[in-house]
Amino acid sequence: MVISRVQTLSKESELILTYLAETKTAMERHKRNIRDACHLTETRRADHALSDLIDGGLLSDSGDGIYDLTQSGITAAQKLKKENAVPQSVTNITTNIDKIDGNSAVSVVGTMDIFTTPPSYKDMLQSSVSATAKKPSTSTRRRAETEETDIERTLDQVAPGLPTLKEHPLRNGLPEVRNSKGVKVGRSTTVRYLLVFDTQKDALPIPIVSGDTLGRSKKGTIMLRHDDFISNRHCRFEIVRDKSTHRPNLFVEDLGSRNGTFVDDLEVFDGKVQLHHGSRLRIGNTVMIVVEIPY
Repeated sequence: MVISRVQTLSKESELILTYLAETKTAMERHKRNIRDACHLTETRRADHALSDLIDGGLLSDSGDGIYDLTQSGITAAQKLKKENAVPQSVTNITTNIDKIDGNSAVSVVGTMDIFTTPPSYKDMLQSSVSATAKKPSTSTRRRAETEETDIERTLDQVAPGLPTLKEHPLRNGLPEVRNSKGVKVGRSTTVRYLLVFDTQKDALPIPIVSGDTLGRSKKGTIMLRHDDFISNRHCRFEIVRDKSTHRPNLFVEDLGSRNGTFVDDLEVFDGKVQLHHGSRLRIGNTVMIVVEIPY
């Protein structure tokens, strides 16, 4: 019965079905978020698709605009995912080696699985390249060549292809640093923590300094424009040095975001929550891992 129902589903219904199978929280299964994630801008089309799934026994209305997949819906979503999966490419490689111990020919046949990570954050990476694509001077190139084999000395240098803190494609300058009286004392440049994308493995890690604000707005220091569920001013980071151990500790606080800030699946309410090495920070539909630089 499930197979016949899936075959008669509309494209909108299939999108909703596969999207709900990947969700983990009730917030993601809200009607508004379902429409946004599946790009169903017309309310009538979304309502019609939801009704078809409910009538087919694949979806249940849990109330308050929340929808959940039934067991039949989970099975149907898994079937759709399997049908839409892109098979991996396999290339046969044949190497001919002539004249070994005489005039005989030997053929070596093998297989190689070819798979690549699709490029993500294309605009981000392009802006990074353009920011660091300035042609170095002759003296800079000569100095790099003379010190190329000196491993210890190159530890103090920044690789020419890597963006610095100010040139990072997701950063918008540095936050102002003020003392306890609110007087500006300069800008922080020391990086002790990074945010690494959990799913986008090929995206650049984001360096974090004290006072950083993260959101979709260009007024913040860290801009994540790819996720529509992130607020303009979503959360703020602060690094406080422990008085006894002198170790810099990273904290995050929510700035009244619409969808909340979560640390290890626990929502951040009033006040600040400390982040540790390996902590999972979820903002909107984006999950990031905290990395502490050990120096």
